[in-house]
Amino acid sequence: MIAFLFCSRNASAASADEHLWLKVDGPRIVTSAFSEGGERPFIPVGIGYARDVIIRAQDDAVMKFCKERGLNTVRLAFYTRYFNNKKDRPIDIEQHIKDHIEPVMVAARKHGLYVILDAHEYMSAEIDEATAREKQTGKGWDEETIQHWIQSWVVVARHYKDDPYVLGYELLNEPHDIAAEDARKNYTRCIRAIREVDQRHILIVGNHSWSHARSLESTWGPVAATVDAPYNNIVFAFHDYPTDNHPWIVQRHITRFRDTHNVPVMCTEFGATHWNKSETVCREFLAGMHTLFAKEDVGWMIWALKKLEDSPRAPYNEVDKTGLGPPRQYDSCPYSDLWVPAARIMASPMPQPKAGS
Repeated sequence: MIAFLFCSRNASAASADEHLWLKVDGPRIVTSAFSEGGERPFIPVGIGYARDVIIRAQDDAVMKFCKERGLNTVRLAFYTRYFNNKKDRPIDIEQHIKDHIEPVMVAARKHGLYVILDAHEYMSAEIDEATAREKQTGKGWDEETIQHWIQSWVVVARHYKDDPYVLGYELLNEPHDIAAEDARKNYTRCIRAIREVDQRHILIVGNHSWSHARSLESTWGPVAATVDAPYNNIVFAFHDYPTDNHPWIVQRHITRFRDTHNVPVMCTEFGATHWNKSETVCREFLAGMHTLFAKEDVGWMIWALKKLEDSPRAPYNEVDKTGLGPPRQYDSCPYSDLWVPAARIMASPMPQPKAGS
């Protein structure tokens, strides 16, 4: 059992921020009744922040960069077991909140952005990044590890239960090589444990096969409308990259799932893999995904910040052997000529309090 040492935000602060709370209403995320305009659809649009993994910690600058590009959300990767899933870097969740999560929350509150807390793990041992999204050899979590992950989430939820700048808790990044019913069972246990301490935040769940859109129904179909009852404040996440599936096929999967079960879907990770796909494949995929998001009013989080600069093209495409220059290890999220304009059009404005409230 992990001891809890931190206090959540005080009630008066939470009360003053009442207009910022978001919730699920059928297939939509909506704003608070206390916000200007009352309950209305809210579309989260943001970017992944793999703090001290892909990009060094620079929380204030990250939030400023995102705000200037029209984003309203940052998806923060954190960990419950090992930092970046490396076994030589065990996590103390209370210290991790203090050192890794809370500095980001301070910056987000300052700049007026939501944060998705993303437990960036896989329901398995460390993955081989070179073959990510393919079959892995690492073992799945045992019962002790599952309990540790769940109890870590209880600690995080207890700490942030009164903080509306947390858009939601993304319980796990990309489970893989696990049966749909087993992933569903593990997720459900975590949902129930969190609801013991936090009944208000949106919960975000992926699915059993790298969180691909095509696996939404097989993982959640039997319980999608009831798994978070009586709160019913849950969003179903999907992740897709070039050649995982064409955007028009992704569209069929997510709209069928959303409309069948009357629940919201959101793409919490997608992007272009310019190191193993051609420039044409990457750009066609991103253009298709942004069109899908806009047509269906689906929120999205692109992966991921590497440097705080725009990158209209991949600086170097490994397949085409073309680009703006020689290969560089750390480049900002590429194709900003696509995702930045899409963000400026799609991202909902941050809710404001009602006049006189």
